[in-house]
Amino acid sequence: MSDRDDSMGKVLVVDNDPKTLKVLEMRLRSEGYTIASAVDGKQALEVFDTANPDLVLVDVNMPGVSGLDVLAEIKLKIPEMPVVVMTAFSSEEVAVDAVRKGANDYVTKPFNSKEICQVVRENLERSRMLKNRGQLIQKLEASSTDLINKVKELEGYNRELINSMSAKSEILGDLETTNRKLRELYTRDGLTNLYNHAYFQERLSEEFSRCKRYNNVLSFVMIDIDNFKQINDNYGHLVGDEALKRVSNLLMESIRGIDIAARYGGEEFALILPQIGVKGAKQLAERLRHGVESSINNINNQPIKITISLGIATMPNPQIKTKKDLIKAADSALYKVKRNGKNGVLVSE
Repeated sequence: MSDRDDSMGKVLVVDNDPKTLKVLEMRLRSEGYTIASAVDGKQALEVFDTANPDLVLVDVNMPGVSGLDVLAEIKLKIPEMPVVVMTAFSSEEVAVDAVRKGANDYVTKPFNSKEICQVVRENLERSRMLKNRGQLIQKLEASSTDLINKVKELEGYNRELINSMSAKSEILGDLETTNRKLRELYTRDGLTNLYNHAYFQERLSEEFSRCKRYNNVLSFVMIDIDNFKQINDNYGHLVGDEALKRVSNLLMESIRGIDIAARYGGEEFALILPQIGVKGAKQLAERLRHGVESSINNINNQPIKITISLGIATMPNPQIKTKKDLIKAADSALYKVKRNGKNGVLVSE
């Protein structure tokens, strides 16, 4: 293992070919990564437990404990750990199968060292972004929950006042109006008027529990505006805000009364679709995608074409045991759409 500072990231490299292992170690060290290595699957799992890597680069075709076995064990221990598999060009379908089983990416042999570095860099960056977003969402949920509790407490005081007072009906009406406005304040996003992240989490918990209790179907859709940062950078935040509003309006026009449309954060949106299965969710997602692509072509007199990418997860699904699993499955499908060219719909397996 290198004694280099591991601020760039620590990579566990696993390959039973000593020459290949040596080349990979030298190339990744030259990029600034700290390297741990193993020559077979059994050793890889032992090193993984002690080295605490940020990413695992493993050859699929190893005798004994195979690369797929290593992948399965690592994902069982740390589901969010990025794993990149390597395989011979003639066995590329094996690598594709590995991706279906949880691998984050793959490269084929004989490999290009520049490609290896790029794949490692992209997956480490993706992993860091997910960790940072998860931490931000936890903070947001904590602060939002505190706000909700305080507003609910205030609503309770108002209800007690309504029940105890014998004032004129117009005063009672004003208090009821205040209660409604308070509820709107803590459940709605100020820019898009969609439900906000805190209310979304509350409702998803309710619908997830109902789905598990009664064995109902439930679909969840993650939506992301493509190239949104470029829109803000090129045209300014006023145009970006208008794009968010336009997409939000289309979402509201496309869903049923029992569905929930929320602003998940930034340029991301979420749909909770009770009692809608895979087929219905995909049809709705395709209508949304086409509607955005065909109708949003000009914003504030700027010729801007907006497209969206959508990832879908549906229950019941034996792989989805918690609300977080449901969100992660849809988010993973969305990420694959973004990687494959954007402006598309994908259902999580």
